[in-house]
Amino acid sequence: MPLPRRRSLAAALAGTAIVLTGCSVPGQPAAAGVAAELDDVTITNEQVAELSDAWVYDIGSPANRRQVLTMELMREPLKAATDEIDLTYNRSQAQIQAEGLLELQGVSGAPSEELVDAVEGALMLAAFTVIPEDTSAIQAVAEQVEADAVTNARTGSFSADAFMASLTETAAKATAAAQQGQPAWFLEFNDVVGLVDQDASWLVSE
Repeated sequence: MPLPRRRSLAAALAGTAIVLTGCSVPGQPAAAGVAAELDDVTITNEQVAELSDAWVYDIGSPANRRQVLTMELMREPLKAATDEIDLTYNRSQAQIQAEGLLELQGVSGAPSEELVDAVEGALMLAAFTVIPEDTSAIQAVAEQVEADAVTNARTGSFSADAFMASLTETAAKATAAAQQGQPAWFLEFNDVVGLVDQDASWLVSE
């Protein structure tokens, strides 16, 4: 996926509660109260609500249920794959960004774990989009998430094709924000959505 001024965006990026349980059997819906499961990680409906609140009240950039879940399903797998794009990352980077967002709103105190998770999810999508020469690394992760994620009808099914199409569109908006000098341009990636209705076939037009 071509992205204007990739190097300048990569430079800009450089300046910038999960419940562990046994997972469901692939192909079967997630249990009651569970939004999605991936490997040994369960994302509950309560966690989704808390992350949504963080986007609305702490960040001021609302993200809907499927957008929040898209970031959460991709966040840990992307963190595990940072070596593939030569990215040195630790959670303190997201913590610092989250603290800065609170300061901009005149809020003192440490950011919540949900806020740091939200920021980290957006940072991971941004990093894997702008640092490497192409998007093959993030596409490979998305394809693995599609294969392994267990969801339900309300959540929808994860589609790597839908995710990549949404990522391409969102990257253009993030590029524009960065070129306008917006320091938190990476937050634009909260618009990415890779979940589609379970009874809908995802078609990529030529």
